[in-house]
Amino acid sequence: MELTFLGTGSAFPSPTRLQSSLLIEDAGHTLLVDCGSGAAHRLAQAKVSHNAVDAVVFTHMHLDHVADLSTLVKARWLDDTPALDVYGPPGTSDVCETLLRVDNLTERADLTVTELDPAPGAFELGPHRIEYVETTHSARCFAYRFGDHLTISGDTTPNADVFDLADGSDVLVHECSFPDGTETGGHTTPTELGDQLSEIEVERVYLTHLFPETEPHADELQATVKEYIDAAVSVPDDLDSVDSSSI
Repeated sequence: MELTFLGTGSAFPSPTRLQSSLLIEDAGHTLLVDCGSGAAHRLAQAKVSHNAVDAVVFTHMHLDHVADLSTLVKARWLDDTPALDVYGPPGTSDVCETLLRVDNLTERADLTVTELDPAPGAFELGPHRIEYVETTHSARCFAYRFGDHLTISGDTTPNADVFDLADGSDVLVHECSFPDGTETGGHTTPTELGDQLSEIEVERVYLTHLFPETEPHADELQATVKEYIDAAVSVPDDLDSVDSSSI
C-alpha cells in the first residue's frame, strides 16, 4: 500500500496546501479518500492518471472535501472513462448530482454511488475491507479504517469511536486543524488529540487539515502530540508519500 497526501489544507485558500484529498494505491487498485479543490491537479503532479482512479470515498459532504469531483469526472469523460464508483455518508448522491450538473455531467458520467448506513459498519472495495464509524462534526462525517494498515479520521472533534477504530493501526491520519487555545468548531487541537492518542496503540500519526493560520505552527502541533505518545508524529506536506514499508 502507498499513501499520498494530495491535499492537506482546509476550506481557506493556501499557497502550499490544497484542500483535503488522500490517494491510496494497493494491489493495482487506486482510490481517493475525499476530492477537495485541486485534487485532480495533484494527481497529475503525483504522476497518477485521472483515468486510474477506481473509486472515491468521501468522509463528508463539505465543499473542501468534494469540490474537485466534477473536475475529475469531466477529465475522465473526455478520456472515455465515464464510470466511477463513489462511496460516502447519506446525502452523497444528492451532492454528486449537484456537482455534476455543470457541463451536464450527470448525463455524461456513469457514477455508481453507494451511500453507507449511518451505523458503524464495513464494506469491501478492491483489495480493502474498510470499516467506518461516524465522527463528531458539523456535517455527517465518517472515519475509515483500511485493515490493520491505515485509519483516516475525517473532520472531527476528539471522538472515542474514532480512536477505538484507530487502535492498533500502523498509520493514523488525523486532522489537527488549529493550535491549542483555538475555538475549533468541529475540529481538533494538538493537546486534545495527544490526550486521546495516549489511550491507544498506533505506530505513526500524520496531522492534516491545517488552516492557513495553523501552518506556521506545524512544528508545535507535532511536538505537542509527540509529548503524549511513543509513535512517530509528522505534519505532511502536499504530495508527501508513505510507502508500503511504513504502512
